[in-house]
Amino acid sequence: MKLAAKLVFVLLVVIIVILIADGYVSVNRAADLFDTDMKHDARLLGSAVGGLMSDVWRTGGERRALELLDDVNRAEQELTVRWVWLNGDANEPQRPLAPKDRLGPALRGEAVSVELTAKGADGRHIYTYVPVAVDRDRPGALELSESLLPRDRYVQSIRMRTITLTVLMIVMSGLFVLSLGVAWIGRPLQRLIEKTRRIGDGDLSGPLHLHGHDELTELARAVNGMCDQLVAAWDRLRAETEARVKALEQLRHTDRVRTVGTLASGIAHELGTPLNVVSGRAGLILAGGGALPASEVAENAGIIKTQAERMTKIIRQLLDFARQHPRETASLDLRTIVSETLEMLGSLAKKHGARLKAVLGDDPCTANADRGQIQQVLTNLIVNAVQATAASSEVTVVCRRAVMRPPQGVEGYDGEYLCIDVRDEGEGVAEENVGHIFDPFFTTKDVGEGTGLGLSIAYGIVREHGGWIDVRSERGKGSCFSVYLPPEQKA
Repeated sequence: MKLAAKLVFVLLVVIIVILIADGYVSVNRAADLFDTDMKHDARLLGSAVGGLMSDVWRTGGERRALELLDDVNRAEQELTVRWVWLNGDANEPQRPLAPKDRLGPALRGEAVSVELTAKGADGRHIYTYVPVAVDRDRPGALELSESLLPRDRYVQSIRMRTITLTVLMIVMSGLFVLSLGVAWIGRPLQRLIEKTRRIGDGDLSGPLHLHGHDELTELARAVNGMCDQLVAAWDRLRAETEARVKALEQLRHTDRVRTVGTLASGIAHELGTPLNVVSGRAGLILAGGGALPASEVAENAGIIKTQAERMTKIIRQLLDFARQHPRETASLDLRTIVSETLEMLGSLAKKHGARLKAVLGDDPCTANADRGQIQQVLTNLIVNAVQATAASSEVTVVCRRAVMRPPQGVEGYDGEYLCIDVRDEGEGVAEENVGHIFDPFFTTKDVGEGTGLGLSIAYGIVREHGGWIDVRSERGKGSCFSVYLPPEQKA
C-alpha cells in the first residue's frame, strides 16, 4: 500500500499545483478584465461628456458647463464626474486628486487612469482623466472616479469559488485516485509481496492470479513461471544430489573395502597365532583320550575360549569397518576412536615393521561426529603413514586441542578446534605434490598400490563435519596430516 499512497500523494500534489496555478491566473485575469472594463467605460463616458461640456462651455460659459456635470452625476450612480484643472495648485478646489507626476499623458491630451486610495472614502478608487480643451491657457479635464469595492467583491467571489472548486476537486480526485490506486496497484503489490515472502520461506505452491493486462499482471505471471522453474530445478537438484550422495557413499564403502583388503594379510597373520593355540590345546585334549585330569581339561578349554574371543573381536572389528551404514552423528571422544583404530591396524603395522604410538592426553576431545566416517579418515591416514614409513620407524597419532583460523576457502570460525595429528617418519611428499594431494585419483604410489581416492574421500568426510585437513611435509623427514574438527558445543 505504500507505493499506492506515494503515487496518490504525488498525483494529488500535481493536481493541487495545477488547480492553484489555474485559480491564481483566473482570479488575476478576472481582476484585469474588470479593471479594463471600468477604465473603458469611464473613458467612453468621459469622451461623451467631454464633448458636450466643451460645446456648452463655448456657448453657455463655465457655470452652465459645470451644471451639466451635476446633471451627469445625478444620472450616474457608480461614477462621480468632476471638472479639474490639470495644473491647479494644492489650494485650488478643482485640482486633480491624483499626483501631478502621474498625469503626464493627460497633459499631452491623452486619457489616463490612476488607481488610488481616496481620502475620506472607503477603499481604493480608480480615477480616469479625460482632457477637455476649453481654455488655451489652462489644461482642463474630466475626473471620473469609481470605487474598486465592486471589483474587489467580484474578485473575492471568484477566489472563493475557485478555492471551493479546488478543494472539491482535490477531495473527489483524491478519493478517486486512492480507490483506483488501491485496486490497481496497492492490492496487487501486496499480493506480490506476500508471494515473494512465501518464496523466500521456500513455499513455491499456490500460483498468484491477478486479473488484468497491465505490468503487474505480467509480473505475477513471471513470478509463477519462476516458481515452476524453481520447482523443476529443485526436483532435478534433489535427484542429482541423491544420486551423488549415493555414489559418494558407494565410493566411500568401496574405499573401506579396499582398505579391508589391505588389512587382510595382516589380520590373517594376527589370526594365525590364536588358531595355532586353539589347535594345540584341542589336540592335547584329544590325545589324552579322557585320561587327562579335569583341571587340565578345564584349563585348555579356557585357553581355547580366550583365543576364540580374541579372533572373534578381530574379525568383528574388520567387519564393522567394512560394513556400509547410514551417517549417524553422535557425541564422540576422538581419543576413543583413535585407540580403537590403532588397535585394529596393529597387525598391519607389525607386518610392515612399524610401531604405532598414541599420544592422547588427559583432556577429553569430544566432537559431534559419525564414528564410522571418522574411523575411515583415521584408517586411511594411518595406513598411508605405515606404508610410507620404513621398517623400525614409528607412526605417532596425537589427539590435542588447538586455536586455529580456517584456511582460505573453508568456512568456519577463529577459535579452538580438536586436532588429530598423524605423523610418520617416511620420505615425505614433494613440495610440488602437496597442493594436489587431496585431488581425486592423484597418487604417488606405484601402479596397483593405490587408487588416489583415499585422501580425497577423507578430506570430503572431514569437510562435511565442518573441519579440514592440513598437511606439513618435508622430503626425507616425513609428513604430518592434521585433522581439525569443531568441538561439540555445550548447551
